Amino acid sequence: MRQPLTEISVRAIKASDTYKTYWDSTPGFGVRVGKRSKTYVVMRGRSRERISVGRVGEISLAEARAQAKRMLASTPEPKVARQTFGEARKLFIEEHYRDKGARTKYQVKVVLERHAASLDDMQLAEVTDGHVKRVLDTLEDRPSAQLHLYRYLRTFFTWSARPPRRYITRSPLEGYEPPGRDRRGTRILSDGELRAVWNACDTPRMAVFRILILWGSRNTETCLTERAWKVGDVLTIPGAVTKNGRDHSIPVLPLAAATLASAWGNDKHYLAGRFGDGHLSPTSLGKMQDEVFEASETKDWQIRDLRRTFRSNMARLGVSREVCEVLINHAPPVLDDIYDRYDRLPEKVAALAKYESFLAALCRNDRAPGGLPQPEAPRAPDS
Repeated sequence: MRQPLTEISVRAIKASDTYKTYWDSTPGFGVRVGKRSKTYVVMRGRSRERISVGRVGEISLAEARAQAKRMLASTPEPKVARQTFGEARKLFIEEHYRDKGARTKYQVKVVLERHAASLDDMQLAEVTDGHVKRVLDTLEDRPSAQLHLYRYLRTFFTWSARPPRRYITRSPLEGYEPPGRDRRGTRILSDGELRAVWNACDTPRMAVFRILILWGSRNTETCLTERAWKVGDVLTIPGAVTKNGRDHSIPVLPLAAATLASAWGNDKHYLAGRFGDGHLSPTSLGKMQDEVFEASETKDWQIRDLRRTFRSNMARLGVSREVCEVLINHAPPVLDDIYDRYDRLPEKVAALAKYESFLAALCRNDRAPGGLPQPEAPRAPDS
């Protein structure tokens, strides 16, 4: 039975071997008595969450009752589940990217595992914006990678705060300004730089850069390339791996075939990881690029600039805009995507043959060990 508590009645309550609660006329407010203590408490919410207000003697009844009324009137903070950053990160990648492309899921997984590993053992609820800043600062000299990491972390923390998970009550990146902005690149390599980079990449491990030069392909798609994707003289990167979700067929001409044959690979992949297992990790390209800078005596270009250089040189060689866009697998306009399913393999063969001839002429008299193989005349790929 509820009745108004008074200072006298509270003092008169005797200690109890088992906990007992005496409720005030104010709903949800009472005093809990045990063997050695008396504590003012509030019971609120459908879950009947019990919260301590203060000990009898350390806070007056009037103060406890007033505080209890404020607590009962406020929306309770949701409880958060104890979860480490590493545990939550694994769940995030599996659940949030379940219906996304394999390429996207892989990129996020690699970036978070590599650059945010220092947070893995921390309780997620204890990660602050200061911790995140220290992680982001490790990529201060790589602004594009830093911005990508920031965006993945922001999405991760937002996901962690949403029901039904509630691993945290709010994201530590809430209100945190992005560390930079997307920059539209304009850099292309000059003929001299292209020659120097090609010749600097004359080892099996560095063959990936020659493939990027030859095909203008994207970093991740190139690193994931499997031997099974090549049928006859055509290698098709499946839509599950490409950025736009469309299969991308690439005629493999002599110079590209020779480069693939000489690359550091394994039974499954043309480009293997450092120890020969699995595929080459796209995140490894940054460190490898530093070696290319030193060996080629070039500087201030990004790996994506090789793709831009390929596209620009194709236009320079008189290849039509339509074929140029198909060669780099740019997403077509909506109507073309629906009605135009022609793969343009003969046009691709002719364009890539021009480009291989261009590269061979560019490098023929330079220091390339053994000389570059001379491309054959354009021919239709095997069916």
